Amino acid sequence: MNKTKVQDGRLSLGEKLSYSMGEVATCAMFALFTTLLVFFYTDVVGVSPATVGMIIAISQVFNGASDMAAGFLVDRTRSKYGRVRVWLLRMAVPYTIASVLLMTVPQIGAFAQAVYIFFTYNLMLTVVYTMTQLPYATLVTYLTRNQDERARTNIIRMTISPMANMAMTLGFLPLVDLLGGGQAAWVKATSIYGIACSLLLLWCFFFTKERVQVVDDSNGEKVPLKTAVTVLFKNKYFILAFLFFFALAFYQTVSGTMLTYYCKNFLGTENLMGVINFACQIMMIAVTPLVGLLIHKMTKRNWCIFGAVCIIAGALVVPLGPTSVPVVFAGTLLRGAGLACEYAMMYTMVADVVEYGQWKTGIRTPSAIQSAVTSGQKFGQGICSAAIGAVMSWSGYNGVAAAGQQSQKALDTVYNLFVYGMIGTAVFVIVILLFYHLDKEYPVIMKELLEREMENERMEADRESSESVERELGQAVSTV
Repeated sequence: MNKTKVQDGRLSLGEKLSYSMGEVATCAMFALFTTLLVFFYTDVVGVSPATVGMIIAISQVFNGASDMAAGFLVDRTRSKYGRVRVWLLRMAVPYTIASVLLMTVPQIGAFAQAVYIFFTYNLMLTVVYTMTQLPYATLVTYLTRNQDERARTNIIRMTISPMANMAMTLGFLPLVDLLGGGQAAWVKATSIYGIACSLLLLWCFFFTKERVQVVDDSNGEKVPLKTAVTVLFKNKYFILAFLFFFALAFYQTVSGTMLTYYCKNFLGTENLMGVINFACQIMMIAVTPLVGLLIHKMTKRNWCIFGAVCIIAGALVVPLGPTSVPVVFAGTLLRGAGLACEYAMMYTMVADVVEYGQWKTGIRTPSAIQSAVTSGQKFGQGICSAAIGAVMSWSGYNGVAAAGQQSQKALDTVYNLFVYGMIGTAVFVIVILLFYHLDKEYPVIMKELLEREMENERMEADRESSESVERELGQAVSTV
C-alpha cells in the first residue's frame, strides 16, 4: 500500500478526543498564566505590578528563544514512541511540580522574592510548558495529512478547549476560597489542577498514534540547525503566522489579565471573573462546532477576520454600561463568538504553513515552524504583560488597597486597557491577515508536493531494492 495514502487516512473519534485531552491539559495552565497569575503576584503575594511586568517581559524573551530551540530539538527527536508523543510522557510529572512551585512564593524580601518568581516562572513556562505544549501542538501534523481530518480534529480540540479554560477560571478561585483562602490555598488548588493535567497528558500519549512519515529532500536525515533556520525564514507565511499569533497573544493577555482587575474595581468582586469568562467559553463551545459545519463557506483567513470584527464589536458594547454585569456579559458573548472563529482556524493554518514550507524549500520541519510561530505568542504575552505592568504602575494602581480606594487615574487605566486594549489588538489581527493568501494557493501547492513525495518514495524504494539485491549477491558470492 502507498505510504502517502496510509498517512492521509481518517482518525477515529476516540483518537480525536484523546488528542484533545492534551489541549485540556495545556489550555488549563495557560488560562492560569494569562488570567490569574499576575493577579496572584500583585494582590495575594503583594508584589508591585511594575516588578511583575518586568519579570514576565524579560522571561518571555527567554521563553520565545526556548520555543525555537525546543522546535529544533523535537524535529531531531527519535524514539520508539515517535518524535513528539514521547515528550508528553517525559513532561507529565514535571508539569505538576513546576506549576506548584509558581505559587510557593516565600516572604523573603522584595529582591529575593523577585528572583524566586523569575526562576520558577521560567522553569514552568520556558522549560516545562514549552516542552509540553510544543510537541502537543505539533502532534496533529503527525496524526494525518488529510486536511479535512486535521480540520475536524482541530474543531473537536477547540470545542473542548474552552471547557478547560472554564474549569480553571470558573472553578479555581472558588476552590481557593473552599480551601481556606490565602496563598496556601492557591498552592493546594494548583496542586489539584496540576495532577489532573498531568493525567490528561498521559491520556493523550497512550491513545494517539504518529502515522505521518514524509520522505522529503533530507531523505530522513536530521536537518542541521543552520539549514532549519534558513528554510524557516524562506517561508513567508511563517512570518505572517508568527505575527498573527503575536497579535492574538496580545489580545489574550489584555483581555485575560484586565478582566480580573475590571471585575474587582468596576463590577464589585474579582470572583465575577470566572462567571464572565464562563459566558465567553460557553459561547466558544456553541460557536466552534458551527464554524466546523460552515468551514467551507469562507477561507480560514476570512473566518479569522470575521472573528476579529466580532471581538471589536464585543469590546464596543462595554461602554454602554461599564458597571453593568449584563452589559459586560453581552460584550463577552460577542467576543466569545469571535474567539471561536480564531481558535478553530489558527492551528490548522499552522499545519498549512508547514506544507507550504516543505513545498518551498524541500525540507519539512513541523516542530521548528510550530515553535517559531508560538514563540510569537510568547513574545506577545511578554511584551503585553510588561506594558500592562508599566502602565498600571504609572497609574498608581495599588493591589492591596481596600475597595473604593483606588485613584481615578488607576480606575481609568483599568477601563481603557480592558476596552480599547482589546480593540487595538483585534485591529492588528485584521491588518496582518490581509496579507495572508495561502488558502487560495494551497490546492496547487499540495498537488505538486504530493507528486514530489511520491517520486521521493519511488526513489527510496528503488534504493532499498538495489541495496537488497547487492546484499543477496554478496551473500551468494561469500557462500561460493
